[in-house]
Amino acid sequence: MKLALKILALGGTLLLPVLPAAARPDDLWGGKQESNCTLSAEKASENGGALFPEAATQDFGETEGRKKSGFLRSWLRMAAETQANQPDWLSPLATTSGRLKQEFRYDIWDQPSTLGNRTYQFGGNKGLEFITSTRAQILLGVPTYTLVSPSGAPAGFGDLPLQMKFRIASAERSEGNYMLTFILAATAPTGSHRYGAGDAVVTPTLAAGKGWGRFDVQSTLGLNLPAGSTAKLGRQLLWNTAFQYRTAWKLWPEVEVNSTFYKTGPHAGEQQVFLTPGLGFGRVRLRKGFRFSTAAGLQVAVTRFHTYDHRWMFSERLSF
Repeated sequence: MKLALKILALGGTLLLPVLPAAARPDDLWGGKQESNCTLSAEKASENGGALFPEAATQDFGETEGRKKSGFLRSWLRMAAETQANQPDWLSPLATTSGRLKQEFRYDIWDQPSTLGNRTYQFGGNKGLEFITSTRAQILLGVPTYTLVSPSGAPAGFGDLPLQMKFRIASAERSEGNYMLTFILAATAPTGSHRYGAGDAVVTPTLAAGKGWGRFDVQSTLGLNLPAGSTAKLGRQLLWNTAFQYRTAWKLWPEVEVNSTFYKTGPHAGEQQVFLTPGLGFGRVRLRKGFRFSTAAGLQVAVTRFHTYDHRWMFSERLSF
């Protein structure tokens, strides 16, 4: 939880410069405020008992409104320019994209479980992503909700996902079509005992990508580092690579290779690899600058050892 608070504090620090400065009393009167109590009372009497003149109060409200509107426009302009200075690839299903984005994403997973049940996971450790500067982005995730149906264990929420991205280098399609990003992800132990890790987990990751015309490759290499219960949770090396191709009609067929190498813990020495064919669609422009995209695919285990198999993945994204 301390880690989550640190990440949120960092986000607050990045946003502090945009908070409007407090207005001084002088600004309300257009000059020095009267210090004489009698004059203040007379002004209040002339204005129906109000200490501040109505016109001044209206001017103050209009000024504050302009400041807020100006900040919103500046922030959206900065975010648009930041996204324009990088490749415009669609985010893969399982591989974390190194692109900086303004997006709300919600994933749903469906996979066979024991005793004829199916396990559904809602959220997929995704959530709200927003750009805080020309090189940084923060994700405030939605805890995954797990449901085993029709006769499984009681449902419950998992841990709270948080993430920060820092862009090291990038170039748009006409300038090189590549990116290199450092990602610091974490989970705060807010989940139930059945679905939560019980301790915070930090995952430093390096994301890279390169495009050639309509084809691109995106890859990430990260390491799960639990803050406690290492013998139970273990440490895993995560390597994911997505191969995408942009076709007509805004379609993005892809194939991903998702690998986990267990370094310590109950599965120490094991590795599991999934092939994930999928298809994305988007981004479709909606009203007022919003854009919609979606993707679906199937994770299939190709190694003897695997902790699950045949997981269907569905992803909905709303960009702004």
